[in-house]
Amino acid sequence: MITVYTDAAGEPHNIYGYCILETNEEKFIRSKFKLDSIEAEFLAIIEALNSNTVRNSKQIIIYSDSDSVIEFINRKLQPRKGTVVRLLTIQILNIIDNMEDKPCFIWIPRERNLAGMLIEDEVPKKINKNLLFRESLLR
Repeated sequence: MITVYTDAAGEPHNIYGYCILETNEEKFIRSKFKLDSIEAEFLAIIEALNSNTVRNSKQIIIYSDSDSVIEFINRKLQPRKGTVVRLLTIQILNIIDNMEDKPCFIWIPRERNLAGMLIEDEVPKKINKNLLFRESLLR
């Protein structure tokens, strides 16, 4: 099983990414373009879904602290036509549809989001994930 945490910060930071608990893999991208927070959250999930680790895993849980994004994905909602959020939702649903093993998307509070801890100070910092209690993150 692979546990993925995604997070993002829109303007003025324009940064998004993910970390994978089991492999200590992390990737954060600073966009040169202005992103609002929901766009950045979607991009973080897209990056995670496109990672080799996620693509090659059988059981995948993806955590996000964005309630809206998780709801769009889980309910396969498509916002009104002509919006960036609609296009990002459709892109994620297409990626999932082409995956043999479908990930499970779960909302978690910000304070339990490992990616959020890494992104918190605008520039990601390396932290020792072994010091974190996995059980406390998942409660």
